[in-house]
Amino acid sequence: MKLSLMAAVAENGIIGCGLDIPWQVKGEQLLFKAMTFNQWLIVGRKTFASMGKLPNRKYAVISRSQHQSNDPDVMYFTSTEKALEHLQTITDHVFVSGGGEIYKMLLPQVETIHLSTIHKNVAGDIYFPELPAGFSLVFEQKFSSNIDYTYQIFQRDSSDS
Repeated sequence: MKLSLMAAVAENGIIGCGLDIPWQVKGEQLLFKAMTFNQWLIVGRKTFASMGKLPNRKYAVISRSQHQSNDPDVMYFTSTEKALEHLQTITDHVFVSGGGEIYKMLLPQVETIHLSTIHKNVAGDIYFPELPAGFSLVFEQKFSSNIDYTYQIFQRDSSDS
């Protein structure tokens, strides 16, 4: 199963302020919507609560406490390991979609990183982890918007797999 990660991060490393994303960038969320359409997403409970269930996506929600869901597109797991173990039996691709702790836990296993850098420093309390060695930039596109941003794709070097 392939693990990809998708995130937007301010220039100062912030990805969130409490349950909120501390910016509104026209067009940037369209990348997320396009890339994750009809895909499985792994998210933390707080991230899922703040983003809500987007249409045409399936969710593996990580929560320390037991939860049940009556929605076939939302499954709860008490650990990322349990989620990955189950997901590999039902799909061949999953997007890691936040928040900060989920990114930190799964970044070592990710093959592809889709990263939007928001060209602004913002206040916040949730940081994106530092990218580990062993990734190469394979794509970059700059966008002009109300706040400019750059979309990049990093691929794990084959010798690090």
